[in-house]
Amino acid sequence: MKYFMTTAMAFLTGLSAAIAQELPKASIIKSVKTEKISIYTVVAPPEMFTNTTHIIELPNELIVVDGQFFAPYAQQVRKLTDSLQKPVTRFYISHDHPDHYIGFGDAFPNVPVYALEETKTGIEKAGQQVLEQRQKQFGNIIAKSLNKPSHVQKTGKEMIDGVAFIFEKSLNNEAAASLVIKIPEVKANILQDIVYNKTHLFISGNTDGWRKAIKKEESAKEYTLILPGHGKPTDRSIFQTDLKYLDFVDKTLAESKSKEEYKAKILAEYPDYGGDHLIDIYLAYYLKKDWDKK
Repeated sequence: MKYFMTTAMAFLTGLSAAIAQELPKASIIKSVKTEKISIYTVVAPPEMFTNTTHIIELPNELIVVDGQFFAPYAQQVRKLTDSLQKPVTRFYISHDHPDHYIGFGDAFPNVPVYALEETKTGIEKAGQQVLEQRQKQFGNIIAKSLNKPSHVQKTGKEMIDGVAFIFEKSLNNEAAASLVIKIPEVKANILQDIVYNKTHLFISGNTDGWRKAIKKEESAKEYTLILPGHGKPTDRSIFQTDLKYLDFVDKTLAESKSKEEYKAKILAEYPDYGGDHLIDIYLAYYLKKDWDKK
């Protein structure tokens, strides 16, 4: 435990030191372009957890999904939305994990924020405290302010600027409650942290609910563009890829006698994945397992 606490803290300290330097830029991917809809995805670099923000350009307005962890990437999102010369009318937060909501408060201070009731309640309860903790850890790389959800997003179909959106709730996946956004017209399924692409999944406990959520989304075969919460836009193959990753995690947890052995096996099996330090963080702070009894 001491090793992984030290490793996680060393990573956080290293990031703090990087504040004085210019951070690597996020990548911008345009995955959809039709006469009515374009979708852009801003992906943070692998060493910064590959967090994604999706910008949906409609005929007369913009909708943004998730707001990054680090403020410079939210500012990059803002630069992109400004360049499109349409107002951002809605900002959705998919779930209440801080890497998806603490970054955008300075960049989008006045945009109406929508979230599930569970997410809204969680951020109202702990969001400001989490923001202040991260400010102490990282300084100016974290936003100075928090734009909390002001609207509860209900499930069901909704027309926005002439385009149909389907809002769903997914429970007990990577998060306790997650907002899923489907756009049938372009066969897009915005799943955020229900799927990760080429990034180590954040394991904090039993994976059965997560596996069930992935299989449910895999059954929606009409959606061929899958937008993850970490990593580049992808296709339906990501479902089996992530299910196999979870299977390997469960097998490796059962067989490993230490956190060091577990991490080494994960990195050996997935050498091309980003977010190595996500493993350090969840092993140090979130995944509860009595390794000493092995």
